[in-house]
Parts: sequence; structure tokens; C-alpha cells
Amino acid sequence: MAAPHSSVVAGLTALNQGDYHKAIAQLEAAIQNYNDPTTLVKVQMGLVIAYKNIRDERAIALCQTLSHHPDPQIQTWALRHLQELNRPSQQLKLTQVNQSDRTSSLKQNSATPATLSTGHYTQRLKKLQRLPQINLLPLWLLQAGTAIAFFWLIRELLQVFMGVTNDLLVNLPYLEPIQLFYRDPTQFVLVTLFILLSVSPWLLDGLLQVFYGLQPLSLDTLTSHSPEARQLLERYSQRQNWKVPQLRLLPISVPLALTYGNLPRNARIVVTQGLLEHLTANEIATIYATQLGHIAHKDFAIMSLIMAATQLPYTAYYQISQWSHKIPYFYLRFLAGVIANFAYVVWYLLCIPAVWLSQVRIYYSDRSSTEITGNPNGLTRALLKITQGVATDIQKQECLSWLLESWQLLVPINHHQAMTLSPCKTSTDFESVLTWDCCHPYRYWFSLNQTHPLVGDRLQRLADIAQNWSLKPELAFLRTSVDRSTFVPFLRQGAPFFCIILGLILGCLTWLIGAIGVWLRIPQLAWMFGDWFLILGFLPIGFSIGTFIRINSFFPDSNFSNSKFELLNFLSNPNMLPLNSQPLRLQGKLLGRRGISNWLVPVLILESDIGLIQLHQPLPKLVDTLLNNHSPLVGQYIVVTGWCRRGATLWLDLDTWHQTRSGRSYHPVWSTILACAAAIWGAYIILQGGTK
Repeated sequence: MAAPHSSVVAGLTALNQGDYHKAIAQLEAAIQNYNDPTTLVKVQMGLVIAYKNIRDERAIALCQTLSHHPDPQIQTWALRHLQELNRPSQQLKLTQVNQSDRTSSLKQNSATPATLSTGHYTQRLKKLQRLPQINLLPLWLLQAGTAIAFFWLIRELLQVFMGVTNDLLVNLPYLEPIQLFYRDPTQFVLVTLFILLSVSPWLLDGLLQVFYGLQPLSLDTLTSHSPEARQLLERYSQRQNWKVPQLRLLPISVPLALTYGNLPRNARIVVTQGLLEHLTANEIATIYATQLGHIAHKDFAIMSLIMAATQLPYTAYYQISQWSHKIPYFYLRFLAGVIANFAYVVWYLLCIPAVWLSQVRIYYSDRSSTEITGNPNGLTRALLKITQGVATDIQKQECLSWLLESWQLLVPINHHQAMTLSPCKTSTDFESVLTWDCCHPYRYWFSLNQTHPLVGDRLQRLADIAQNWSLKPELAFLRTSVDRSTFVPFLRQGAPFFCIILGLILGCLTWLIGAIGVWLRIPQLAWMFGDWFLILGFLPIGFSIGTFIRINSFFPDSNFSNSKFELLNFLSNPNMLPLNSQPLRLQGKLLGRRGISNWLVPVLILESDIGLIQLHQPLPKLVDTLLNNHSPLVGQYIVVTGWCRRGATLWLDLDTWHQTRSGRSYHPVWSTILACAAAIWGAYIILQGGTK
């Protein structure tokens, strides 16, 4: 007999596919061995639907059992189905089966109230209340700005591609440039984006179906997991004068949810089997409510367009990376690697315009969810469970899955956040670690390049809503004093980027000196006035100066020891900066992808006894070792040394690694080389201006 958990998954999947006899066989097998009340209720509700569709009288018996369940939502669901089963005009011709023993067992098991994995059940509103009205104009302006930036970036990338291609063709013998590439691509880009927006729901459907097995999700199947989710979908859609969004299911274990489409009538809400399995009924409802918020705020349309555009290069990267393992010749494999990683760069660049919108829209959807459900604590629990589920999936897959990376703009939690919170096991752990997200004075600066807002900041806002409604918050965030003397270390931390502004100021000063030279008729100074090459040249020079300022404090000379390291204490310090690194020597299992997908930006993760830590290295020297078929490191236990850093996420700047082969990343050396290269580049730009 299959294990209970696998029987539940197989049964509910068969139910969703309409194979009711197989569903009954799997769910009946699971119900004999399952003691968890929450899962037991889901199995019973699934059996009701399966029995009902094959006209089996056991549906009535189970509905009667569930009508006595302590959860009023489950009672309502059972009574509604019982009324349908007993309705004279729709009376089912039920088969006669003796199930008295089974019914008695079900009544006994269903008498236990459902429990939560967090060990307690915090409050929610019994009667919905409106929150103070907020201004949606900033969100709509951000959507417009994102659309403009996305269009501009695509046009510029296309112009660069066409220009480089024609320059190459001109310099090659026997070839002629493509005349079409000399035209302005603006109209072509606009038409292409309009077509992509129009077909984005079906295009994304197809991609998810081909690569991840996307399936329809019926309302009855959703009801078996969360009656409240169905009720709010129908109620909210009716209030907004919409059709109920089309529901989809991804048969994978990681808990995720995402929404795409171009109009409310074409909206798709996709959840995974893992989300339905790992979250309770009210938590599932809160996640569906966040997705309804995206539809109501209309931000899902521009995000769908960006997803449709970015999935094309990412799919090329994904497929070529997969096929490359079968290529026998090194030169062909190298060419495949170049093409795949070029596609990855294009994907990465196209995602950049959507980063801020991806962050901001989540604040709005979280707020909408609490208003629709009256359950900010349920959403808090749901987000924490999704975080744990994403971390578990990375450990199980032994790498970052393609789905988590390519769809990161739409999912509720970013995988970097999940890895940072992987050491947390209890509510107390989460409360202490997330203090940084709530209290650090420069936390928003460190999250500028993140696709999602800080988890602690999100949950703090949910806790504030709960307190305003006189509810006890799910998490009690620590009120801690923050050291305001971190301003100078913060400036040193961001010196490479702040000094770019200094370079701009220096460039402007040269213009001022040039203007004075013009006024005083001094040609040795006058040439600087209006020379844009001075401005452009001082920008990389400023970056170079900032890198030199930071380098010594960023990579201090350290003795990497095996001393016991309390990662939770390190993460919980609300004053921590990446500059305040912790020298570490760790042993663990190296997780990551293999082959050409690791050439350019390898996502390497160390699974240690203290949690998941992402590894950063300046150049792919470690990747060369990964590509060595005689000594692959991925999946092996290695010893690493480096500087552990805490910012918006957690990472370790790699110094050395040891296994069958050893190596060193030379992080400080490469940072110095980068600074020198930036200075030389800036000087070259300035000299170019002086020769014109």
C-alpha cells in the first residue's frame, strides 16, 4: 500500500482530473492510516465529491458526518452538498453499499478540531470591517512608469543588437548588412508588445502546461481544500461584476500561487498542489484573496506582459541548458553555453524594470487580502509556511528550480528570502530574525534590487492591522533600540555606488571650471565646458574610488575557525550591515545546477546544519571545477571558508573550498582588479572626449 501522504496527493490529483474511481481508491487507502485532523477533513471532502459524481450513497453519509464538524465553514459546505444530494429534482440513484463501520470511524475521527502547524490559533474578525481607504494613484503611476521603462529597454536592446549585427556583417567578406536593421524599431516594438499582451494568458498557460503540467482546478476540488476560498472567489467576483477567475493547478509540491491575464475575464489564478496540501483552509483563502487583489488593482496585466516577454529568453536558456548534456562535442557544447547564457542575460535585463512594481504591488495585495477575509493572522501563517516550503523544495531538488527562478516576479515569496529564513523553526525564531526587516534604519536601501518587499516589513504591517482590529497578532515583533551610529559604516558599505554620485559632482565641477575658462577667455580651461565625456568618464572613476574605500573593511584579514556559529543570533541583530561580516568555516552539501546553466551567474547554495546559505564568488573558477566531469562538486559535501553577510538576504562571500580538489576565489584581488579597470575605463572615456 502506498504511504498515506502519497495516497492523498494521488487521490486529490485523480479527483481534479475527473478519474473518480481512482480517486476513491487512493483516498480510502489514505483515510485508514491518517490521524492528522486537517488532512483527514480534506480527504473526507474529496471523497464526498468523488462519491457524488459516481452516484454513490456514501456521499450522503460523509456529508452528515461533516455537518457535525466544529468548523462552521465545513458545516456549511457539508449542509450545502447534503441539500443538493437530497433535492428531489436532482435525486441521485445511489448504489447500495454497506458502510456503517466506515461511517462510524469517520465520525469518530472528524470530531477532533483541526490544528495548525504553528501550535495555536490566533484571532480573526467574525464580521468584516473596512480598512481606511488608500490612494491607488501611486500604484497606477508605477505601473505606467514600469510599462514605459520596459518598452524603452526592449527598444534599446534591439537597437544595440541590430547595430552590432550590421557592423559585424560590414566587416566580414562577401556579406552585406541587413537594411531592415537600419530602421527605427519603435513601431515594431509597440506592435509586438501589444500582441504579447493580447495573447499573454494563453501563452503563459501553454508554457506552464508544457513544462510543469498545468491542469484546470475545479471549484469543487478547491472547496474540498478550502470552502472559504470558493466563497470569497464567488462573492468578490460578483461584487466586482466579474466572472470568477479561471482556476489552475500545478501538480508540484512547493507551495506557490500566481496570477496572470490581461483583463479580469481572462485572469488565471494558479496554485500548486503543495499550497493546497500544506496550508489550512483559511490560509488558502487568504492567498487567493491576495491574488484577487492583484486583479482588482490591475497590476496583473503589466506583470503578465513582462512575464510573457521574459519567459521567451528564459525558456531558451532552460532548454539549451537541458539539451547541452547530450551534446558530445566540446565546441558545440561551448557554443550552446554561449547562446544559453546570452539568453539568461537578456532575461535578467528584461526583469529589471518590473522590480519596484513587483515589490510595491505586494503591499497592496496583502492589504486587500486582510480586508476581504478579515484574517491578517491567517495570511501571516500562510506566508511563513510558503517560506518554509520554498526552502524545503530547494533542499529536496538540490538546486534552485527553474520555476522558482523564472516566475519569481509573480510568486508570494522570493527564494532568497526563503533561504535566509531557513534556520527558523518556531514563531520565536521568526520574530527575532525578522526584527532586522522591521527595525534596521537602512533596510529599504538594501532591498532596492529585490523582487519582493522584506518579509518582516510585510508581516509587521499585517500585525498592525490585527492590532487596529483589536486582534492578537500572530507574531509579536520585538521592539528593540536601533543604533543610529551606523550611518558612517552604511556610507562605507555603499561607497562604490555613492561615489558614482561623487563622480557626477566632479564632472559638473569640471563644467563649471570650463565655464569660468570661457568667461575669462582661457582656452586651456574653456574646452571642458559642455564636454559630456567628462561626465561619463567620472562616473566609473567614482565607482573605482568607492571600491578602494570599501575594500579593506569589506574583506578583513581573518582566521576562519570551526568555532560554533549561532546563525540565528547573527540574523537577529537589528544593526547588522553586510560590512559587519562574520568569518566562517563551514561544512555542508553543495546544492546547484550542473553544466552550462552555471557558467555566468551560478546559483550555488551550501546546505549546512545551520541552514541554507547562498555562496557568492567573483569569477567562475569554482564553476570550472563544477564542469569537471571527473570531480563534480554539486551534490558533494565540501568545506568552505568565507565572510558571512547579512543584508536584505543572507549570503557568504566565498574565500576557499575544499573537497577532492581545493581552490580559492581571491575575492579581494578581483575587487581590486575591478576598481582598477573602472578607473582606466573612465580615463579612456575622458581622453576620447579630449581628442574630438
